[in-house]
Amino acid sequence: MMTSATVSGVQVWESLWRGAPDSTGDLARIRREERSQRWAYVLRTLISTFGGIEGLRVVELGSGRGDLSALLAMRGARVTLVDYSDSALWQARQRFDALKLDAEFVRGDLLGDLGALAGRFDVSCSLGVIEHFRGRRRRQTLAAHHRVLGPRGVAIVSVPHAWGLSYRLWKLYLELRGWWPYGLEIPYSKGELRLLAGMVGFAETELHCAGLWQSIGDHWCRTALGTAPDWVERSSRLDSAIGATLTLAAWNGRRGPR
Repeated sequence: MMTSATVSGVQVWESLWRGAPDSTGDLARIRREERSQRWAYVLRTLISTFGGIEGLRVVELGSGRGDLSALLAMRGARVTLVDYSDSALWQARQRFDALKLDAEFVRGDLLGDLGALAGRFDVSCSLGVIEHFRGRRRRQTLAAHHRVLGPRGVAIVSVPHAWGLSYRLWKLYLELRGWWPYGLEIPYSKGELRLLAGMVGFAETELHCAGLWQSIGDHWCRTALGTAPDWVERSSRLDSAIGATLTLAAWNGRRGPR
């Protein structure tokens, strides 16, 4: 049974999925993510773990339109997108058709019964998903990433960083103005993410922080100046401490090429 909080969260995301970007803007978004420090880390992690991307079985949970899935499919991965939103999956189909990429699309709840997907994948991943839950559901979302992996699989989970100063101040500013569009969003500290990953059964974890300059450009410069400098590739010595984006790599078994 859905709680009132769950229903409210569904309504928030359904409203956000109503407007699809144009094809030019959509491709630009994917190419921008491709230049990001986060994607560079994801690529390094998967290549060091599996020796390459082609042929990997990947599932993106709470996929939305499938940013990570699209980038991985471009490199030969076999991707499955899972989301509860019909609108999001419809937009994902349109995107993948336009890019001439193959994928499987599954309507499913991250906290629901994923039994049909259990143990099927080399990689499970999500971008900006599990921070939209509180309490025991935070553990359950990571457990879902673990459940769908086969032996020696790896989960890649990217969330806002609790110590990402630029992001936290921007979020607070929008909340105080009544402009925050994403509903419940509780960022993760490194300690919480590592602890929960161990609790659900991951054997080894690694954390990567990035995006301080990207956050300043995308959030504060856009708010103050009306335009955002493209700092997606720019790194800072402070990223490891106060970077806006925290990415977890969590292995289901021993690390190393298969």
